[in-house]
Amino acid sequence: MKHMTSSLRQGVDKSMTLAEENNSDGKADWPDSPTLRLKELIKLLRVSRSKAYELMKSDPDFPKGIPLYDSELSPKFYWTHEAMAWAEGRAVKFRRAKEAK
Repeated sequence: MKHMTSSLRQGVDKSMTLAEENNSDGKADWPDSPTLRLKELIKLLRVSRSKAYELMKSDPDFPKGIPLYDSELSPKFYWTHEAMAWAEGRAVKFRRAKEAK
């Protein structure tokens, strides 16, 4: 108990982990999981939360959320491969539009 109390007084070690250090340059890494939560999807696609909701309504190709359980209020997850395919599709669409000009 004495050791635990002294460690609480000293504070928490705030040094970055290796994964955080490697990602500190601002580049998005390929996710470790085949699924993403909304917060991870937003980080991967580098859009704001409001823009993500706007894209969900307006873009039929935007990744569809899959409910974790049967409820209207269920949190959703997104497939990583669908998010990456959507981003690549947007890039191709942008390049084609740029070449057409």
